[in-house]
Amino acid sequence: MPDQLRSSQKASFPSPQNPSQLALWLFILSLTVYLLTRFIHLPRFPIYFFTDEAIQTQHAADLVARGFRDAEGILFPTYFQNGGQYNLSLSVYVQVLPYLIFGKSIWVTRGTSVLLSLIAAIASGLILKQAFRSRTWWLAPLLLAAAPAWFLHSRTAFETVLMASLYAGFLYFYLRYRGNRPQALYPALFLGALAFYAYSPGQVIVVVTGLLLLIADWRYHWQHRKSTLIGLGLLVLLTLPYFRFVLANRHEPLHHLTLLNSYWVKPLPFREKVLTYALNFLKGFTPLYWYLPNPSIINRLWPEITLPGWLFSNQADLARHTMKSWGHLLWITFPFWVIGLVKCIRQFNEPACRTMILATLAAPTGAAVVDWGITRGLVFIIPATMITALGLESCLIWVERKYPKIQTSYLFAVIFLILSTLSFWILGDALHSGPTWYTDYGLGGMQYGGQQVFSRANEIALTQPETTVFVSSTWANGPDVVMRFFAGDLGNLRLGNINVWGLEVRPLDRSMLFTMTQEDLDYIRDSGKFDNITITEVIPYPDGSEGFFFVHLDYVDDIEAILAAEREARQALQTEFVTINYQKVRVSYPTLDMNEIIHAFDGDLATVTRTLEANPMRLVLSFPEPIKINQVTLWIGGTPTRMTVMAIHDEETLSIISEEAERAPAIRAIPLTFKQTLLIDTLEIEILNTHDGEIAHVHLWEVSLE
Repeated sequence: MPDQLRSSQKASFPSPQNPSQLALWLFILSLTVYLLTRFIHLPRFPIYFFTDEAIQTQHAADLVARGFRDAEGILFPTYFQNGGQYNLSLSVYVQVLPYLIFGKSIWVTRGTSVLLSLIAAIASGLILKQAFRSRTWWLAPLLLAAAPAWFLHSRTAFETVLMASLYAGFLYFYLRYRGNRPQALYPALFLGALAFYAYSPGQVIVVVTGLLLLIADWRYHWQHRKSTLIGLGLLVLLTLPYFRFVLANRHEPLHHLTLLNSYWVKPLPFREKVLTYALNFLKGFTPLYWYLPNPSIINRLWPEITLPGWLFSNQADLARHTMKSWGHLLWITFPFWVIGLVKCIRQFNEPACRTMILATLAAPTGAAVVDWGITRGLVFIIPATMITALGLESCLIWVERKYPKIQTSYLFAVIFLILSTLSFWILGDALHSGPTWYTDYGLGGMQYGGQQVFSRANEIALTQPETTVFVSSTWANGPDVVMRFFAGDLGNLRLGNINVWGLEVRPLDRSMLFTMTQEDLDYIRDSGKFDNITITEVIPYPDGSEGFFFVHLDYVDDIEAILAAEREARQALQTEFVTINYQKVRVSYPTLDMNEIIHAFDGDLATVTRTLEANPMRLVLSFPEPIKINQVTLWIGGTPTRMTVMAIHDEETLSIISEEAERAPAIRAIPLTFKQTLLIDTLEIEILNTHDGEIAHVHLWEVSLE
């Protein structure tokens, strides 16, 4: 009797052509839970809404306004800039239609991302149903909904979620192709290309996945070579926008890696780079990273245990990308992931299992190019969700065999209720406790205040047209984008840091209202340069502390004398000895606020020196022994710059060379070559930002003497 019962239960597994009515309803309910836990109080959590989200819709609005051309006049551009690098593409285009219909709002921008993330929830479920013939295919949306890292990021407009969702769609259609449906290769390639364009780490992940699947299934591709050849032609067409961009911006890939401080562009031995990549790659598989809220819990429970530092890779994640007290994946699902992984490894010859393993291996490849971070590695959750569902199903089958009297429908209902409850529990915790999980609300933390500050500043600027409202930009990245998102282009609403008024005399009266942080307020109180400081309004932080201040103020009477003394001190040079061409060289330079002067001579383009205030940056190199010199090469940024080099020997000026560089999108090397080789003991270098005033940051990446 038990054997017959087990046989009957095995036969009850639904086929893709005749899906269980219960499973279908559970799938629909699971999608409902997924959407509810994304949309409920969507603007409230995450508590921030800053440039990386606002820029998606703002670029879409600008694209529409320019007739679908970018600022350079390119029709339907492949990529858009964000933070000085071209790393946005599809995420901008998907916001165009919602913007045209509903305008700009957090609901619209984030809601568009939520709806597109449904691709991942649906595709994962269908893969389980059709490729694995799973009864519990309805688990995929629930497991995805209850993954804390996915919960957080799927409620944002970050392009990483779009990429991961499209990647899930790519896997679904590829497995349909492997299930003797050759025509499914075409939508697989199309969705893979969209994932490639959606997010820069996705370029590596999609290409690596494609190569792995090409090698692993080469016999199948050869059997269906007609479809494969057509797919190859389609792939060529899909890559044309990328190659159009690369041909027009040949230095952008290198520039992108430089801005990300990747070890691949540093002067390191190739062997060390490969080892670094391998370690970063392994971080993506660390269970401590994925399943524990914080690895320090191990130190508290077992202080005698010492584990390798690279296991604690989640310490590199920014606070705004983590959910305090939660792992990136639910720790209670870890055993099921292990069981599912073992099952896939044992059945590696099956196309579906093999594809899950290869997708898991490909997931960290994009992040490893720079360093591991949850946004770069979020796609790992896609195969992890399906593997976990397979492990959970294996446990259910064991329970059914061990306890045949338990009805399958009851087991399904219990699991559905548990995972649904966990999803809503995560939502409740995020809405209730999330605002105070982390109390660094500034630039290095949550960057809270975009909507709150600019909406209020916009209201004041509209109702008080005689008042000019200046908003500090020290607390967030790209505040100009956030201002345009919430406030448009009002003439009396501007970005303006009060420290600029503290560095030079500017018009200042009571018609000017400054919005500033506590740090800015402390500066004006401690500087001795301002008087009659009046706070008219305060916007609190989520923890109730004072966050942003609306302030009127005046100069003190002797402000010009104070600033004149500071100006004289600003131009003064300090001295340090630096090893240059095997000599201890005395280098005189102005005060820096980024790195040290040695970083201008270390041969590392990933390190940059920057003046605190002085424009131009003056460097005086005094050599203990005369040297021969033919050329000076300066690595500078994209700002319009004039560079002057003066060669001196025995206090006699031998030659002066000056070169001007126009604005450029990337770091560039500017060689200044003397007409002949000179013997010198002193070299003076002056770097002037020609479009800036006397007070400005001057950036210098490297100086090379030849």
